[in-house]
Amino acid sequence: MISRVRSQSSDEHQGPQREQAYSRLRQLLILHQAPEGKRLNEETWANRLEVNRAALREAFARLEAEGLIEKRSLPGYFVPQLTAKDVSEICEVRIILEGGAIDRICRQKLNTPKHLAPLRETCEQLAGLADGGDYTAIAQAVRSFHECLIKVAKNRRLAVMYLRAPLPIIPPDAVGGREWQTRVNQTVQEHRQIVEHMLQGDAVKARSTLRVHLREHFHIHPRT
Repeated sequence: MISRVRSQSSDEHQGPQREQAYSRLRQLLILHQAPEGKRLNEETWANRLEVNRAALREAFARLEAEGLIEKRSLPGYFVPQLTAKDVSEICEVRIILEGGAIDRICRQKLNTPKHLAPLRETCEQLAGLADGGDYTAIAQAVRSFHECLIKVAKNRRLAVMYLRAPLPIIPPDAVGGREWQTRVNQTVQEHRQIVEHMLQGDAVKARSTLRVHLREHFHIHPRT
């Protein structure tokens, strides 16, 4: 009986650690806060995420299944190095999924000011961060807009597909300084345009703006 109670207590403690390891590491990978091509050292990452190594291993397995990390012939897990083709395919998948969300929002008459208010809030959040130098906060705010776009479409299967697709938000060659600030300000403007087109019920213009926005973001030539 005592053994069973101890086992249950251990499971209850392990559960939150597993989720913490998974969600925090997944976010860092999406925001390119883990060096590409590098091995994910268990001890280092367990300490950084403040979880035990068993929980971390489970998180590694889930993230490998999603394509965000990979196993190689060498022991352990590694952060993939994205090729130009990888980045182009990621951009294409995002255009398909997020464009589909825009179509659904307009088709289902979900493009009301009240329903799209969360999207506008993410735009203002990003605008407030644009003049600062907090790279991670800005990247998270950008990500929030695109995740919110999927959420307001109110399609559970689309949301699950988007969650499980390995879609980094920041291209590997993200710049800094004035060029980075210019890019952020442009992103704010394009996010606002997408929302305004949806409010007007113009899914075609909203999708077109999204497509240009993502291609610019990932430096994808229109012919790719």
